[in-house]
Amino acid sequence: MKILKAWLQFLVVLLVLTLIVFGAWHLLDRNESATPAQTKTSKAISKKAAVSSKTKKIKTQQLKLVALGDSLTQGVGDTTNQGGYVNLIQQKLNAIPHVKTQTFNYGKAGDRSDQILQRLQDSQTMQQQVRQANVIVMTVGGNDLMQVFEKQFSNLTDSQLATAVTASRKVYQDKVNQLLQQVRQYNSNAPIFVYSVYNPFYVYFPKIQQFQKYTKLWNTTTSQVVAQTKQAYFVNIDQRMSAGQYHKNTKKLQQSSTTDITTLNKTKVDQVFNDKKEKNNYLSPADHFHPNLKGYHYMTDRLYQVMLQHKKTWRKS
Repeated sequence: MKILKAWLQFLVVLLVLTLIVFGAWHLLDRNESATPAQTKTSKAISKKAAVSSKTKKIKTQQLKLVALGDSLTQGVGDTTNQGGYVNLIQQKLNAIPHVKTQTFNYGKAGDRSDQILQRLQDSQTMQQQVRQANVIVMTVGGNDLMQVFEKQFSNLTDSQLATAVTASRKVYQDKVNQLLQQVRQYNSNAPIFVYSVYNPFYVYFPKIQQFQKYTKLWNTTTSQVVAQTKQAYFVNIDQRMSAGQYHKNTKKLQQSSTTDITTLNKTKVDQVFNDKKEKNNYLSPADHFHPNLKGYHYMTDRLYQVMLQHKKTWRKS
């Protein structure tokens, strides 16, 4: 009897162990058989996500650049007749991936700061374009300064020129401020980039320091107004455009000239304007005043550099 009881206990234990081993094997087999299916599903999901990512298009930013100003904005001197820096900056901006740029050129040769303002106030089309602009660029001040020089030229002395420039500077400052404030009334957010002026006579009369001195004073005046205007930035082109290829060696240039403000006369000025060649590689030989294509390329490069420094004001990420 005891032997039978022990035998039955042995069979029960054996049965339990068998069930445990079988159950464990069955569970392991299910897990192993499920793994390939899960992997296949995971791969399918990843592949679908990759395809979706590839087919998703990055939205192109439509950039609208409006240029206001004088002959430098119009593009006088550009032998391609494409609009000087306005056309060239459009090409540079369009080279940025996912950027499409439209430009509107409202430059007019001979305009002073007050005349640019008047055109803007008189033209609803200009006002509308300024309102819609993402970027605004301006050239202003050159004709204001030339007006001062021309009025004093018949009796050009250091003291008279100093008096005239000092008086005209305040008037010019107010006019530029009015112009920028008017632009801001039409468009409160778009960044405004304002070019400096330069001295086109520097390479011919490098010893007439008054011209360069008052050109710098004019630029200081403009830059101060720009600095006080919301999201407005100054683009300085004075040194390179004034001295051209001599910008790194102006001392040698000064040694080649003997004309100063006391010996300057109309005959010497006429000789410059009648010369068919241009001494400054950045200016046009047609008038010895406006940029040539090389000059406009330089203006464009400087504008682009300053725009990149303030990229957050116009570039959508």
